[in-house]
Amino acid sequence: MGRMKSKLCRLLRMDLSVKAADKVRLHLGCDKDYWKGWVNIDVDPAADCDLCVDFMRIGEFFAAQSVSEAAMIHSLSYLSLWQARDLFSELFRLMTPSGKLVIELPDLAKCAQAALARENDLDNYIEAVRGIYAFDIAQLKQRRTYIPYAFGWSSWHLELELKRVGFQAVIIGEPQTHGARRWRDTRVEAVR
Repeated sequence: MGRMKSKLCRLLRMDLSVKAADKVRLHLGCDKDYWKGWVNIDVDPAADCDLCVDFMRIGEFFAAQSVSEAAMIHSLSYLSLWQARDLFSELFRLMTPSGKLVIELPDLAKCAQAALARENDLDNYIEAVRGIYAFDIAQLKQRRTYIPYAFGWSSWHLELELKRVGFQAVIIGEPQTHGARRWRDTRVEAVR
């Protein structure tokens, strides 16, 4: 509890009135990847974040139309479908007009195609399957427990869900993070 309180205090010490002029940028699911100039948010108290809170509660900390950009890099799939839908609606409410949401994640369709094409090629098959379940090769070798993804997203499905809540100009593109695994991952950018 003490660590969570200190992270909440770190956010409260930030001058959000100054950020409001520049508009707030949210890095949702930051883990150990701290982005300077962003409000880094994660539910894990061990993460290097400004705010340790469940994504479902971000509306308690930020005003409507105060967020100019939000990024979720390999974090969306840890949410169930209903949680993701609720989050999309909340992000739409929090974002400024023309605010941008960026999501990168393993694309379920790409992972499935890659896995099916890797019969008798164990290493590449496992690499494709780990995009569906979110385990690291080190976790597998060391028999460490991991938190699997709660839901799998294909780019077309993610586009439809974002448009359903009101996002416009949804663009499906090539990944720019996590080794830019084009054969496995997808980048989706949506504008409010």
